[in-house]
Amino acid sequence: MNMMYFKLMKVFFRENLSFKRILGTDLKSSKTKAILILLAIIYGFGSILFTIGLMFFDLGKILTEAGMGDILLNFIFIYATGLSIMFVLFRANGYIFHYKDYDILEPLPIKGRTVILAKMTVMMSFIYITIFTVSAPIAFSYFYHGGFDVVKLLMMIVLLLFIPFIPLVLFSFVSLLIANFSTRFRFGKALNIILMFVFFLGIMFLSFSMNFSNGNPVEGQLGFIEGATKYLITGKWFRLAVDDLNILAALGMIGLSGALLTGFVYLIQNLVKNTNQRSVVTRTSNKKKVTSKQRSILMNIISKETRKFFGVTIYVFNNGFGVIMMALAGIAVVIFKDNLNAFLGEFVALGIDIEVVLLLLLGFLISTVFTSAISLSLEGKNFWILKSLPIKASTVMFGKMLFNVILTLPVALFAIFMSGYALALNVFNVLIMMVFIASLCFLSSGLGSIINLHFPKFNFVSETEVVKQSIGAFLGMLSSWLILTINGFIYYYLFGVFSFFVLVLLLSILNILLFVGVFYYIKVRSEVIFSKL
Repeated sequence: MNMMYFKLMKVFFRENLSFKRILGTDLKSSKTKAILILLAIIYGFGSILFTIGLMFFDLGKILTEAGMGDILLNFIFIYATGLSIMFVLFRANGYIFHYKDYDILEPLPIKGRTVILAKMTVMMSFIYITIFTVSAPIAFSYFYHGGFDVVKLLMMIVLLLFIPFIPLVLFSFVSLLIANFSTRFRFGKALNIILMFVFFLGIMFLSFSMNFSNGNPVEGQLGFIEGATKYLITGKWFRLAVDDLNILAALGMIGLSGALLTGFVYLIQNLVKNTNQRSVVTRTSNKKKVTSKQRSILMNIISKETRKFFGVTIYVFNNGFGVIMMALAGIAVVIFKDNLNAFLGEFVALGIDIEVVLLLLLGFLISTVFTSAISLSLEGKNFWILKSLPIKASTVMFGKMLFNVILTLPVALFAIFMSGYALALNVFNVLIMMVFIASLCFLSSGLGSIINLHFPKFNFVSETEVVKQSIGAFLGMLSSWLILTINGFIYYYLFGVFSFFVLVLLLSILNILLFVGVFYYIKVRSEVIFSKL
């Protein structure tokens, strides 16, 4: 059994975690491409670690001086648990209950338990990469201000391996229920998406508690983190085991988590077999009238992209979250304008315009919408059909690009308009902010199309691989950050020379000129690149 487990592990890891599988391209074919991707990955992870570290470094100093440095361990535990829950909700059903290679594995002389363990190990690897990345800067703050102890560090690393076990056991069943619900009912998928958004937005609302009084956003989470940890015995054990080196607490956490996971693996064997064997029938209605509409090719492509977007839960959740947040921000800024004014007043005291803060926040949310960077990849094995149609490749890419703009720009403009109204901003500043955001949306969407042309990923098991794990998704978000960084540097060095209106106008013109270059590149190169895919 052990040998077979490791053989399956090798196959599954090669299938799911190889560079070619994740990136969708062979790095050996181009050293330049390999170097650029490596630099992009380093920049991306560096940005994440720096941002999280910056927020928690000062908080760690304050908490340690107050004798409450162990609260940082609560943050690590809750963040690791939350990330595990999120990942399990989206991936457990596909990895455990409805894996697509079941027909291949079932006839083989391999125990079901061995297959389940191998599948779970691969899934857990993705979870571990995420939680260790997020936990590293918080742990740095904890040890920097509280004093480094190698035994505590080793204890933390070991227990971090056990944190995802209980979320895996509990939320795997939730993932299965959600999948069955969304496939058995005609409107189940739409309700599934709504419930997912409500769940995660509710958690965000509770964790931050709409607290704008603190300059550091994680300070608003202190009450939620402490409250949540009180009701989670494993959270208490994690803190005691690391901070006090309490061996009993460590053994309690390891024992409980390990026992639940072991029992889970043994108990679900028949369930896994039944769910994989049972075909799920989707209920449809044949009463719908068929209508024929004549539209332009571009509009048909946009319509197709819309159906695809709302037809894949992970797609709409991952790329629609920023859109939802912008819409909610546009409403919340009116309701909580007094608190928001107090919060933004701290930036004004530092000499930073409110308009700049709003543009940065909206720019970040826009960067989370990168459908143009992955929509071509989502064609999957049907890409050959798209290639065979009498449609220009540039038209296809422009349609996918425009869908991203249509999805993002109207909501972003709404958020700016409502912010201008609630915060009584200068009318001309609001108008130029709208122009800048429009230029950013078009430029980021165009860059996303270029990225997807050069880094497509047609070979995937589930859409989640493309939406969350592909190099296209990573570079799509990173390209928007790069645009914001360039605009930010220019603003920083010239804000003393020009007024806000003139400077943002110049930045908008720069973005528009860059978009013209991007547009021309897509128009000229799409056909050539398509022929090679």
